[in-house]
Amino acid sequence: MSWRRRRRGSYWTALRWRRRSRNALRRVLLVAFMVAFVLPVMTLPVFAVSTVGTLPSVDGLSTSGLNQDMLIYDRNGTLLADIGDQGDHRIVVPLSYISPLLVEATIAAEDHTFYQNQGVDVGGIIRAALADYSHHGLVQGGSTISQQLVKQVFIGPNPAPTIQRKVREALLALELNRRYSKQDILEMYLNTIYYGSQTYGVEAAARSYFRSNAHDLTLAQASMLAGLPQAPTAYNPVLHVAVAKQRQHQVLEAMVAQRVVTRQQADAAFAEKLPVYPPYTRYQAPHFVDYVLRTLRTQLHIDPSQHLGYRVFTSLDLNLQQLAEQVVHDQVASKGSYYNFHDAALVSMDPRTGEILAMVGGYDYNAPGGQINMAASPRQPGSSFKIFTYTAAIESRQLSMTSPILDEPLVFPVWGGSDGYHPWIPQNYDLRYHGTLPLKMVMGNSLNIPAVKVEMRIGLPAILSAARRMGVQSLTKPDDQYGFSLTLGASEVTPVDMVTGASTLATLGVRHMPAPVLSVEDGLGRRLFTYDPVKNAYQAVSPQVAYIMGAIMSDDRNRCMEFGCHGDLTLPGRHVAAKTGTTQSFHDNWTVGFTPTLATAVWVGNPDNAPLNHNSTGIVGAAPIWHKFMLQALASTPDQWYAMPAGVHQVGGNYYLPGTENLRPVLAQPWPGCPFGRYNPYDLTYAQLLVGGVPCVLRGAAAPVRHLAG
Repeated sequence: MSWRRRRRGSYWTALRWRRRSRNALRRVLLVAFMVAFVLPVMTLPVFAVSTVGTLPSVDGLSTSGLNQDMLIYDRNGTLLADIGDQGDHRIVVPLSYISPLLVEATIAAEDHTFYQNQGVDVGGIIRAALADYSHHGLVQGGSTISQQLVKQVFIGPNPAPTIQRKVREALLALELNRRYSKQDILEMYLNTIYYGSQTYGVEAAARSYFRSNAHDLTLAQASMLAGLPQAPTAYNPVLHVAVAKQRQHQVLEAMVAQRVVTRQQADAAFAEKLPVYPPYTRYQAPHFVDYVLRTLRTQLHIDPSQHLGYRVFTSLDLNLQQLAEQVVHDQVASKGSYYNFHDAALVSMDPRTGEILAMVGGYDYNAPGGQINMAASPRQPGSSFKIFTYTAAIESRQLSMTSPILDEPLVFPVWGGSDGYHPWIPQNYDLRYHGTLPLKMVMGNSLNIPAVKVEMRIGLPAILSAARRMGVQSLTKPDDQYGFSLTLGASEVTPVDMVTGASTLATLGVRHMPAPVLSVEDGLGRRLFTYDPVKNAYQAVSPQVAYIMGAIMSDDRNRCMEFGCHGDLTLPGRHVAAKTGTTQSFHDNWTVGFTPTLATAVWVGNPDNAPLNHNSTGIVGAAPIWHKFMLQALASTPDQWYAMPAGVHQVGGNYYLPGTENLRPVLAQPWPGCPFGRYNPYDLTYAQLLVGGVPCVLRGAAAPVRHLAG
């Protein structure tokens, strides 16, 4: 090193020494002022007011008044999410919950006369000032725990080091000790003070740095945390490991000096290799957490921004959630590239209560656009919507599960094309016709043409009514704004809607709207909300209709023609009802099904509505997810099914509402033809299209004239 560099280094060292000396000298003078004036001020209130102005009241201080995080738990008390204030975190805990090691470490490091002083330790201030002066820098802190608490609550961080401010701080600390017990002050301090890494209070700090909690801190962890309040950034063990260890050593030495721990314990704690973690915000079941937050805001008017320390206990079963996430991930990863689906959603519900047990809103929450919850996003349900069509059909008493229906070509004069003035030609997804089949088979094999016939016979309002009563909340338009493609799944609904509808059948017609929240408490532990499934129960359809629908959907023979027997819509050794869905041009895959204790809906597709490849139907896309989840979720549950309710008439293996055993076979005949030949679709009225109360079809040479639009 050159002599010039040495002289330059010596100059800056001397300059820093002079500045530190002046600061330390000011501190000694401040001590003199405190001794000369603050002690008399204790007995001279009038002088205090004239010196420092009006002081804020210390009345009503409590940890319950602190801003703190909302904590969201699963049904078994496992934390799903800690939602703070724009990245800042505080979780208030009682003093009795905090590790005694942390309490003792804090007192030893910050205020070893805490239990003896009245809020101000004049001797400590003098010692700190002299030590600072003799060492030319900050060596000891002179503020008591009470003063630090006052500074945090009433004065704020980084205040100007004026004599007036120190006097105000001392006076408030004295008043604090007159009004509150030492235990109260300690509890407020440990829940208030800043520990760095955007954490306030020891519980948030323990979770952030150590993935632990204030109750379970070890001596090594406690001594590390106790050293942070003096300089949270400088001593941050994530940012400055060596300095943090040096500060930890100081705290341990103070604990030894106060005879809180032995030399051997301190040495062992200091030698311990302590894993320290950077701050992170991570939700388990993130789409479900978002769904819960939306429910809290809209239904209970509770929001994390209120910072009231709400404790939210949800319906989620984290074990089932992790199972659902795994099977969704496995299916998309293994089959998604071939079939060109890159996202999936699953919702599982306890039909007896409406409680959501699992919700996967997408393949990857952290991917671009992944925050969209596809479990709560409307999509076309395809043929899975037919559970509402056939529920309405049985309910109407116009059809039974054995009513014959002719599967034949249908060409309606209008309702096709983008403008609705082209002929509409519904097709079965296999592009074939299958003759006359009973209702239970046309439903099981998901044939579109018979479903359209059923829809037109019983009417759209009946189907919309059934769907809405059974829990579909997405069908919000007036009835006359829905077309005959409704039964084919052209109107968008959510997986949450579909699992609610399936759950209604699973409870013999009793609907429970989705219930993601079981209870809510405030920061004081007061119960603000408790979910009552009895108040959420509504008899949406009769037990008899629901039982017949369950019988149709659980009989694998009804779907063997199109889907094969013993496939993914069955569970070996178990009664289960299921229905698939595939939208036009293969944009969406669905499977919906239930047992008496569990209902699950699965959607597979692409959020941007890109079509799937290789004729990907619900049976190859969504059904494997549904099958694997249901199989494992029910592994420890015995097989269950329903006792036949009174009011159902059984004939062999078929079930009827009384009086519907021998209905006239109105849908077994060819569909009524239109009474006109060539026609102008723009001039037709709806009344002209009706023959025998249903829309007619074109036959023979009937065809539209050239469109007026050209």
